[in-house]
Amino acid sequence: MCRIALQYKCCKTALSVPIPVCKTDTLPSELPGPLLRSDKGFTLLELMVVLVLVGLLSSLVFVSISGGLFRSDERRFVKDFSNGLFRARNASLGRGDTVPFLIDGEERRFSVGGTRWQEIPESVQVEGEGVTRMNKGIYGILFFPDGSSSGGELDLKLEEGGTARIYVDKLLGIIRITLVPS
Repeated sequence: MCRIALQYKCCKTALSVPIPVCKTDTLPSELPGPLLRSDKGFTLLELMVVLVLVGLLSSLVFVSISGGLFRSDERRFVKDFSNGLFRARNASLGRGDTVPFLIDGEERRFSVGGTRWQEIPESVQVEGEGVTRMNKGIYGILFFPDGSSSGGELDLKLEEGGTARIYVDKLLGIIRITLVPS
């Protein structure tokens, strides 16, 4: 058996430590034990299992996110719809003129003053009571310059199950929005 001595110099003291080596002509791959055994890497089966799990988890995440996106589209519509009512009321007070908030039931759209129509999503059903019929298929709420309105109650039935109930007061033109769970 051969011995190789390593010397460490520290504080002017030499220290010799012998390291045992079996043969001098031994190749590194022939060394005994776990010295050069390669446990690094994954088998093909392990990689396939991980890929399948990642695929399943990502599909679950997509389903939950897409459901949230559809609900957020409905909520965004309710917000846009109610903001349209507030804009119509503020425009009538600011301009000193009557401003209509229009709902076109046949084309599934709404507008403030008949300009720039916005779409009503297919997942939302709009029902009204006490609203004014303007033309064939077009209903609305009129806001007057003194702050009053023609009044009415609108229900926005959402596909997710809830209903946004919007009440417009005739005397003061105040708009109240409540969410009614299904």
